[in-house]
Amino acid sequence: MSEETVLFGRTRSLVGIITDPPQPAADVALPAFIILNAGIVHRVGPHRLFVKMARRLATLGFVVLRFDHSGIGDSDVRADKLPFEASAVSETQEAMECLSRLRGSKQFVLVGLCSGTLTSFKTACADAQVVGAVLLNALLESPETISESTVAYVIDRKIARSYLHEKLFHAQSWLKFLTGAADYKKILRVLSSQISGALAPGKKIVAKENPVLGDLRVLFERGVNLIFVYSEGTGVLEYFQLKLESALRKINAERWRIEVVRRTDHTFTLLRHQEELLQIVGAWAGRTLIGCGAENRS
Repeated sequence: MSEETVLFGRTRSLVGIITDPPQPAADVALPAFIILNAGIVHRVGPHRLFVKMARRLATLGFVVLRFDHSGIGDSDVRADKLPFEASAVSETQEAMECLSRLRGSKQFVLVGLCSGTLTSFKTACADAQVVGAVLLNALLESPETISESTVAYVIDRKIARSYLHEKLFHAQSWLKFLTGAADYKKILRVLSSQISGALAPGKKIVAKENPVLGDLRVLFERGVNLIFVYSEGTGVLEYFQLKLESALRKINAERWRIEVVRRTDHTFTLLRHQEELLQIVGAWAGRTLIGCGAENRS
């Protein structure tokens, strides 16, 4: 494969790296991937994860661009005062224009981790050129729009799941419990919160429809394919399961899937977890998007 540094955007201030497949010419019928910043981490991604992902996808035949939003990594700060949520979507569209001009790409798949998932989601809603998204530890709404009571319930739910599924069978946890070293007040608070939550607050949270469901419904009707990949035991996974998973299955069961990487952290730090993630994303891309490209060629 080969890699090329590019300057693009309205003011040519955005810096990115295009990773091309090994073949002399990429198949323009395949969608191109665009990997977005995870928070303020520049385009290599946490632990160079995005470099590895770009190269893995390129071996499958995809053109991949990973770039820095304005003010991150090597990209200059914007001269205007456009809020980040709006500028991030605009700059992602400029990245699509760049790949369209330089590689002839007509359709795109966006990859986001953590905060990058919100940009991916909003861009997909705004631009019909987006045909897919890889959403890693996704929260598809601004955190400040989620109530404090919901956040507290989700955190307690996460801790309770840890007690019930991990520590219950862990000898060291029992030793702490029996010797008085455990935090009994915390254990009782969390477990009682979940018991009462199943009867009252939890049901209210589930019953209230998530505002992003309408946008997801539109994306599915447009034929957009999504894959959600979560780290086990994270609050965002709990929130997804609580607020979105069952509703999404009722809306559409074909256009999305969820995968969970066990015993990893939020940024997939360990090499074995990175490899598992790359295999998940590669398998989804090969199964979902290469077939789509074949349809486009015909």
